Amino acid sequence: MRRLVASLAIVLAGCEAAGAPGKASPSAEPNAAGLVSLPCDGSAPLAPVATRYCREDRHFVQPAARDALVDAARAIRARYPGETLRFMDASGPEGIRPFPPHLSHGDGRQVDLALYYTDAAGRPFDPFPVIARFGGYWPAEPPAPGEALACPGGRPGKAQKPDPPANRPWRLDDEKTRALLDILVADPRVRRILIEPHLERRLGLWGHPKLRFAGCQAARHDDHLHIDFN
Repeated sequence: MRRLVASLAIVLAGCEAAGAPGKASPSAEPNAAGLVSLPCDGSAPLAPVATRYCREDRHFVQPAARDALVDAARAIRARYPGETLRFMDASGPEGIRPFPPHLSHGDGRQVDLALYYTDAAGRPFDPFPVIARFGGYWPAEPPAPGEALACPGGRPGKAQKPDPPANRPWRLDDEKTRALLDILVADPRVRRILIEPHLERRLGLWGHPKLRFAGCQAARHDDHLHIDFN
């Protein structure tokens, strides 16, 4: 474990800081495609996992989607002071769907959100300065012993991602992740959320009509949540 923590510290020194300001401030007015940018300047408790999402213009959404995300971020911070809601890919400014490498995204109605984590002892822990090099699409929270694999035969190509190391210094924060899901599913602006079945069961939301499995052709959704807006 000591060697792993030391190596993570070395990676940290060369990574982008998660949630650091990007090049763009939130745009108040929709662009020609009807999209607005998510905040990258610290004006809301909503921030990119890695600054490149803002630098590369991958942070555009419909105005109603931005409002819903800011509302969710503020609700999380009210419940957990100092906490931030982190996003990854949304859409490009042109509003063209699909938005590579995704099978969807592009029209401003989809965004990927990070999960919350603790350390192995259950204390608050922020792994994102280290995993920013992966853009937030890792570490996965794999099935625990006894939890069923959704795709026992694997997934095709790049959709197949490895489990994180068993001795990693972070674990899923069940409480905060469930709180975020409760906020999102209660919002009528949210149409559906893609999540892996083992997390849907573990977090006590099995069978909720807004929670769906993306299928074995898609990348696993136990390292992030995919949110579809109306």
